[in-house]
Amino acid sequence: MTLQQHDLQLELPMTSSGSSTGGSAPGAQYSLQLDDQPLPFRLRRSQRSNVAFAVDEHGLQVNAPRGMTLPQIEKAIRAGSRAIVGKLSGQSAASGKLALPKRWHDGVRFPFLGREVVLKLDRAANEVALCDDTLRLPLPSEVAERQIKDRVQSWLQGEARRVLEAQLLACTTRLGVAPPPWQLSFAAGSWGGMEADGRLRLSWRLIHLTPEEIERVLLRCLAPMQARQETGDLWC
Repeated sequence: MTLQQHDLQLELPMTSSGSSTGGSAPGAQYSLQLDDQPLPFRLRRSQRSNVAFAVDEHGLQVNAPRGMTLPQIEKAIRAGSRAIVGKLSGQSAASGKLALPKRWHDGVRFPFLGREVVLKLDRAANEVALCDDTLRLPLPSEVAERQIKDRVQSWLQGEARRVLEAQLLACTTRLGVAPPPWQLSFAAGSWGGMEADGRLRLSWRLIHLTPEEIERVLLRCLAPMQARQETGDLWC
């Protein structure tokens, strides 16, 4: 038996606070269970021929054709779940005014574990060091922007390895499964997922999110592993 790749897929049926028929009123509120976390969303019907998703400050909105049934909509959400989860997490960070900088320079602010950190170029510093909410780089003020960005991202990636290792151990202990082999991912557009060989890949950009958001992502990534242990299936 081979393990199919899972990328933060949604697993369980939808429930609604209103009608569950194909003719739901525009803006009806629904919830689709993602493992142990609900995914609330607003459902709007239109004349369009396919399903479209939008994420704003109110959460997820699903725009679907008038004749599409809820099981068909659920299938479409599953198919787009990787992008949806990424956009929701990104919106969560943005709602806290934790945007990634477009330019890298002394005094720029960037997100780290859900809070803002300010960058300080310090020629006299001996090493990269985070003190309170200030990251000091041992670089002169006239250094090239690319060099600043590379040094900050290298530090962030090192912190991502440290934080994700600890979070992964905590999550697997909570689920009662052995920690899987894992690697840091540098791909854009995905927080991570389980490969066919059982190896977990996790985006280093998770370090921008809060510890609680990181935990939710990890639990979703580990859900297929937990399900196979509960049913007696083995990795192969």
